[in-house]
Amino acid sequence: MDDGKEIDDWRARIDEVDVRIVDLINERLGYAIEIGELKRASGRQVRDRARERALVERLQALNQGPLSQEAIADLFDRIMSEARILEGGGDGER
Repeated sequence: MDDGKEIDDWRARIDEVDVRIVDLINERLGYAIEIGELKRASGRQVRDRARERALVERLQALNQGPLSQEAIADLFDRIMSEARILEGGGDGER
């Protein structure tokens, strides 16, 4: 197999994974919308810093690389920021 074809094969696999990642993030954010509705109905604040911190720490503990711990924190900080926006927390309190 020539190198160009091999690279194309790997890129096709990455493209498939990217689609799954986007689908999963959107699924997660759909759940955040539901949680936001429940929080509003009960008068709770959108942001729960302790929960966010615990989530990132749990995911970092599960991470076996090659993604760095810092990257886990950065990615999930961004995802949670988007979730806060969708939950009705304004600008996401970034």
